[in-house]
Amino acid sequence: MKKVAGILVLVFSTLILLTAMNQSFINRIKNDRYFDHLDDNHGPRSLYQRIFVQSDRWAYGDLYGLCYLPQYRFRLETFKKYHSVNRANPQKRVLYIIGDSFLADKTLTSAFDSFDNVIFLDRRFPFGPIRLDSTKQNFLIMEFAERNLNGYDINKTDEIRWAKNDIKAKHYTPVEQKVNTPASLSVFNRLGKIIFNKDLSRNLELVLFDDRLFTPIKELKASLNYHLFGRVAKEVAVSTDKKRLLLNITVDTGDIHSAFRYKSNRQIDSITTNLTKAQNYYQAIGFKKVFLSIVPNPVSVYDENRMPYNHLLERVEQQTDLPIISIYKIFKIDRHNLYFLSDAHWNPLGFDIWVQEVNKTFKSDHEKITK
Repeated sequence: MKKVAGILVLVFSTLILLTAMNQSFINRIKNDRYFDHLDDNHGPRSLYQRIFVQSDRWAYGDLYGLCYLPQYRFRLETFKKYHSVNRANPQKRVLYIIGDSFLADKTLTSAFDSFDNVIFLDRRFPFGPIRLDSTKQNFLIMEFAERNLNGYDINKTDEIRWAKNDIKAKHYTPVEQKVNTPASLSVFNRLGKIIFNKDLSRNLELVLFDDRLFTPIKELKASLNYHLFGRVAKEVAVSTDKKRLLLNITVDTGDIHSAFRYKSNRQIDSITTNLTKAQNYYQAIGFKKVFLSIVPNPVSVYDENRMPYNHLLERVEQQTDLPIISIYKIFKIDRHNLYFLSDAHWNPLGFDIWVQEVNKTFKSDHEKITK
């Protein structure tokens, strides 16, 4: 009996180790586990889903998934899906949005009244060069989470841009990118990279412990650390009123993204100068108009008196020459909760208010042009 048990343990351990060594399979598990809660299909689950797609890390908010404090275990609300409007005549207007995680994975195409299509480009990942349809009017919204304004420089992003000569000649051809083709590895080198995978420890933790089966244990440990020692995960902060979790980089004054880190006028000048450079580039490649929209940090709305607030958002909005789609004051006076309590992003109500303000801005802008 002991031999059988030993063999079973050996076989199981070997399977787990081989799974952790297979980085492509690990990446699939990670993607499916963390985004499974966004899937509306609640039909019968496959064996793979029942074994590998069982995680609470993101289902209750990205901040809950970092700290597992049980009092902030809130199921995330589903975002509104906007329905397309059948128009007799096409508007011949296209809206581009270059944004971040606040707009990723959202239904945008049908959210705006006066556009035939909406194209979202996530600045967190490489994209471009942007090729516009010259037969249509193209508009752009540069959307930033407040924290992401810090250090913004279009030349330091992963966006691939048209060369100056192409822009001047209005002859846009794809910019050639140097691709470094890695030398082929021998069989032994490949095996070595698999066996000595630098992410092996992290992958084993993902496979073995990132499962909702262990959530009660993680919550108990997190609760004891918080109530006995006042400790939370380093990525997370608790709001002053204890009602919500906050992203710690927006609180910690040692971090450039903090809403409480002093910002000199020179630093604000640098940000607005770089925004103008970006505006000039986008208009040069054919955008009719470029708008700026800054989404406030949750801490800037709900916990700004925690320490002296640097008012980064307001100072940039006041100084920039770009047309603004502003929501900060609206969010400040709204009595509803506009951000998830256990996540770093806005909730469906906050997102819908932003959509409404975008529509109002473009409607007003269109009326000015047509008068």
